[in-house]
Amino acid sequence: PIFTFRWLTIHALAVPTVTFLGAIASMQFIQR
Repeated sequence: PIFTFRWLTIHALAVPTVTFLGAIASMQFIQR
């Protein structure tokens, strides 16, 4: 399997980012 430092870095940054954007989107949707 591909398990490199770049792979770890991308996922370590992408996962919290997607969760953060999803939370903001849901908050915006609820407020309206």
